[in-house]
Amino acid sequence: MNAIRKILVPTDFSPHADEAFRVAQVLGKATGAEIVVFHASQAPAVAAEGGSFLTASGDGRMTDVWGRFKSLPPADPAVRVEHVTVVAARPKVAHILEILEKAGCDLIVMGTHGHTRLSHLLTGSVAEDVVRQAHCPVLLVKAPAHAAAARPAPAAARAEAGPPHKP
Repeated sequence: MNAIRKILVPTDFSPHADEAFRVAQVLGKATGAEIVVFHASQAPAVAAEGGSFLTASGDGRMTDVWGRFKSLPPADPAVRVEHVTVVAARPKVAHILEILEKAGCDLIVMGTHGHTRLSHLLTGSVAEDVVRQAHCPVLLVKAPAHAAAARPAPAAARAEAGPPHKP
């Protein structure tokens, strides 16, 4: 394996993705690698005044993706972190692979939810598809049980929030 210069960290802002970012930072510090944090947002999207980047979530609410990125500061200021987002009607594995190529990353560190076999058969696995299709090593990370339980996954958080409010 060649030296690691750039690490791609796809995120859905789940505890597992947060743990992948933490692990990538440790690797980045140890190797001097830059980190590229990537998120695929659903359309529509609006670049708002003040640096906000608002995208639709699954329940129709707008989410500030740049605000979410800022909530994940690097643990060590010496580790360079770049943030990338794309807007797509339906985020796919192809978006991760495209950013991998464009950014010139040599390693992917990504969270995995560790779904049950039945759930995996019904919905598939983004992580599994990335492992199969990526040209570089892929490190899969699962959040510690206490971190995953403490914060609901994005879909669960939306379900708990209830229907969107209309003015």
